[in-house]
Amino acid sequence: MSTALWILVAIFAVGLIASGLWRIRAWLQKPAPPEVIEAARRRNEEEDRSPD
Repeated sequence: MSTALWILVAIFAVGLIASGLWRIRAWLQKPAPPEVIEAARRRNEEEDRSPD
């Protein structure tokens, strides 16, 4: 009985990790909002103009 319980726990843990990774992958594939892109563009322009 104990071995069967540990196998079920391991299967549950692997499924939980896989589903979390799947959700992170889907979140990373979403495009960035236009405000974020514009802010990054402005920051890059400011860095190019600033003297080092």
